[in-house]
Amino acid sequence: MNKDSFFPTQIYFSDLAGANELNEYLKEKVYSWREEDPQGTFRTNIPQIGAWHSGTDMHMRPEYNRLTAEIFEMTHGIYHDLGYDPAFEPVCDSMWVNINPKYSYNRHHTHPHALWSGVYYVQTPENCGLLSFTDPRPQTQILPPYFDPQKRAAETWNEIHYQPQEGRLIIFPAWLVHAVQPNLTESVGRKGDRISISFNLYQRRQGSKVDNPHRAEVTREDLTG
Repeated sequence: MNKDSFFPTQIYFSDLAGANELNEYLKEKVYSWREEDPQGTFRTNIPQIGAWHSGTDMHMRPEYNRLTAEIFEMTHGIYHDLGYDPAFEPVCDSMWVNINPKYSYNRHHTHPHALWSGVYYVQTPENCGLLSFTDPRPQTQILPPYFDPQKRAAETWNEIHYQPQEGRLIIFPAWLVHAVQPNLTESVGRKGDRISISFNLYQRRQGSKVDNPHRAEVTREDLTG
């Protein structure tokens, strides 16, 4: 018999070279940011248990250009891999850091008004919480089949989990439902913080400029121009 597989969901990941040095630099910067703005922003995090979500203008801050450039490098590769129109380039319009201490987590959510979203791991103590994705086709749960566990293919899984790894960059469709499980580390103090950086991306025609000057948009060329 023949077999076609349609409607796939791509998740890309890469382990950055020189991540140890980069992460030490980022930790110093993000903790200073938190000290300047201890209130932070409330999204899917739980501030009542100490979780901190920064403002979403991280991509506009030059001290983070090295990481932003790495994100664009990978995103350009994804757009090329999928055959996106080269007349349109990746644009980042929001980027932020999450500092999640013990017991904190992020609820199930998606990222509206974006094509792709992603996360970069700065610090991941042991047992700090998996990144979970669920099947985006709710109809498949109406009558789930029984599978032979020895033969079940990955494309039939209902949920997948990524173990956070320092220096790993993961990019996924912004519409894909995801969550971060509770940080149950035994590490104490700042060493127990799960530190991750998230961002949103979409497309814009090459050379065009945004009509709204108050919208925080950055392309790869903006970092070097």
